[in-house]
Amino acid sequence: MSAALLDDDDRLGIPVAGIKPPMPEPRVSEPAPTPEPEEPVLRAGETDLGRPPQIPARAAPLTDDERRRLNDAEEAQALRELAEAEEMLASDPAVIRWAGWFAHPLAAAILVGAAGALGLFLYSQVLNILATLATQPTWAQYAGYAGLALLSGAVLYSMLRLTLLYACLQRNRQLRVEGLEELHARTRLRWLALAKSADAKARLEDYLRKFPIQTEKERKKLARVGVTPAMATELMAIRDELLDPARFGSSGQWFTRFRDGFQGRLDAAADERVKYWAKRTGVVTALAPNGLVDSAATVYFGFAMIADLCQVYNLRAGNAGTAVLLGRVFFNAYLAGQLNDLESLTEEHLQQLFHPGGPFYEFAAARMVAKVGAKATSGMLNYFLLNRLGKYTCRLLRPVAHG
Repeated sequence: MSAALLDDDDRLGIPVAGIKPPMPEPRVSEPAPTPEPEEPVLRAGETDLGRPPQIPARAAPLTDDERRRLNDAEEAQALRELAEAEEMLASDPAVIRWAGWFAHPLAAAILVGAAGALGLFLYSQVLNILATLATQPTWAQYAGYAGLALLSGAVLYSMLRLTLLYACLQRNRQLRVEGLEELHARTRLRWLALAKSADAKARLEDYLRKFPIQTEKERKKLARVGVTPAMATELMAIRDELLDPARFGSSGQWFTRFRDGFQGRLDAAADERVKYWAKRTGVVTALAPNGLVDSAATVYFGFAMIADLCQVYNLRAGNAGTAVLLGRVFFNAYLAGQLNDLESLTEEHLQQLFHPGGPFYEFAAARMVAKVGAKATSGMLNYFLLNRLGKYTCRLLRPVAHG
């Protein structure tokens, strides 16, 4: 009976100790069919993004006058950008770092003023020397007149040589590579950058083809202005490399090779030439007996140096640059003549140290120190002035401007 009761309890689901109730089997439900997406129905004015377009309440089509004003504004902006680009790619080197319209008249004024001051000074010096020679013996007069004629001939020769070179050489239109790189960075003006780069490269290639270095006669002329045969050979190799159209992958590499390779060797020769003429100016002005010789020697060395530098680069400066160069030559010559007064003042102060009872009077050669020191000071100042003139000339004559 107990067994039957156990069976009944198990059947009825009454929990009994030691017997686990049976677990119901899980029911597997069939997945519900996915409904197909319905095509959205858009209301009037709606877009496929689910929001109506944001249109001002008072929006209206543009009128002809509004379109014209918009076009004028866009053209004005484009012209401003083009003018800025042209300023970045200025062909002429900056002779005076002011406004371009103001630079040329100022350069001409500097030239006229320096030439006038130098002319008045030379006129007074010549009159003084002629009056002094009139009191000398006959042989001294002839020697003095021959010296004046020699000085005048040297100055005229240097001026004539520079004039002939200027008539034969082409004007320098200096290229600014930094301006091209900045222009490339502007998306709206890249087309202009490409056009300017192609034009600049074509001008420099023409400059390389016309550079006088191919024949033996041309190399001898360059050797007289400091371009050695070894340097000429290097220039020829770099020239052939730059004229090879398949050599460089971009214009930037080509410009860098031109500036650092070809122009770099010309810069080295020009620097040596500047030092050559500056040293001679310092020595001659230190030994010159009066202001007239100082001024004439400075004019001669200044014109000779500028002519040599033009021959090294095979270029000449523009109108404003030429006016500034001539003005500086005349000003240096005028200042060289006026340095005689400084020599006298320096000599007087030094002689005060050597008068009887002075601290250096006991030295036998002490009285010569005043004269030598004054002349050395004058020579150093003239050396410095001509050296600065040479560096300025090189900056005007370089085909590619330095950064």
